[in-house]
Amino acid sequence: MQRGAVGAMAVVILVALPGCGDADEPTARQSSASAGDAIELTVLYDDGSGRKTSGTLTCRGADRRAAGALAGRASGAELCAQARGISDLLTSEPDKGRACTQVYGGPETAVVTGTIDGDKVDRRFTRTNGCELADYKRAAGLLQP
Repeated sequence: MQRGAVGAMAVVILVALPGCGDADEPTARQSSASAGDAIELTVLYDDGSGRKTSGTLTCRGADRRAAGALAGRASGAELCAQARGISDLLTSEPDKGRACTQVYGGPETAVVTGTIDGDKVDRRFTRTNGCELADYKRAAGLLQP
């Protein structure tokens, strides 16, 4: 009879535990889902001859908006997909030890700041060598006005 009582008590505890906690407190799954679908970016573009433009990209849930220089280039949904596709590039610094060809691609520069899924974005793009050209080309959908 003792085994039955212990088993019944274990079932009661297991059933009651999920109800414990603060109802207003978001679960880890809810928090990561909210942060996992958020992109807030500002792009500052300089063509190298004094012409500077800027644009913003906001991707939060179903809200996918591009404004400024990014508006009209592609749909907000397409730009959000592009940003998400290169999030590794945007959220990391270039490898300082990589060997790059000495090919000059032009004076254009761009700076992308903001966040992707809560990760900080602060990335500068230039066209001063082969490595930078490759990075610039990969991010071109967001960089060129």
